[in-house]
Amino acid sequence: MTILDGKKTSEEISGRIKDEVSTLINNCNRIPRLDIIIVGNDVASEEYVSMKEKKGKELGIKVVVNRFEHSVEEKEIIELIEKLNKDSLVDGIMVQLPLPRGYKTFNTKSILESINVSKDVDGLTYASLGWVWNERSGMGSATPTGIISLLREYDIEIIGKDVVVLGRSNVVGLPLAAMFVKRDATVTIAHSKTENLTEICRNADILAVAIGKPQYITSEFVKEGAIIIDIGTNRDYEGNLVGDVDFEDVKDKCEYITPVPGGVGPMTIASLFSNLVQTYKKNVTRHR
Repeated sequence: MTILDGKKTSEEISGRIKDEVSTLINNCNRIPRLDIIIVGNDVASEEYVSMKEKKGKELGIKVVVNRFEHSVEEKEIIELIEKLNKDSLVDGIMVQLPLPRGYKTFNTKSILESINVSKDVDGLTYASLGWVWNERSGMGSATPTGIISLLREYDIEIIGKDVVVLGRSNVVGLPLAAMFVKRDATVTIAHSKTENLTEICRNADILAVAIGKPQYITSEFVKEGAIIIDIGTNRDYEGNLVGDVDFEDVKDKCEYITPVPGGVGPMTIASLFSNLVQTYKKNVTRHR
């Protein structure tokens, strides 16, 4: 069994991004800028935003965090996004998800759709998702892009493989399935309503799991020699960060597996900043 080390791989990718950013700044006389919007004070979301701030600083990228209280009106968030859309010094915009729930519910779809697709570095607008499915040159969602990059760095062949993507969200499951299809895999999208789920998963050469159920996937779901991509981030009863896969139960049966933490998470952040660099290059070219 080989660990797919997302932390190490993301550091290697980050090194390449840092070198490119340094060259671009020298040529364009402007620092790339990412604006993050966060609503409420969710501990996990704050942690993720802090990680992105730290990584941006490391790469020479300006990260501006726009904070709103949970009581904010949705139109205020959209007004800020529309302002950032028009600002030529802003290269990328992302909304930290999930948005808070409780006494006030936000329409995540409306907020995300207000982001100009040219600045959608998280790849979550419908236009960005459509580009992935239609094989046009748009930005892919950060997490699926990171997963594909991780497999590529380990020289894992995708062509002709039977892939099961467990989870069908617009954030991960659907765009990841599209990326596998584009790379000539045979893809099954499974979910909570899928019948014979164990059997379907057990036929997968590559099993990508994003269902939000801690340690749900055990060895009975896994084919001997399979590649396991654990996209889940959950807390167990002791407060430890765990994935959707029972790592200890599965590790001796698979050929490759991503750990949690240290697998998909760091690759998502690396892909986010890689997307930002692409939008920055287009932006400075457009405004010269």
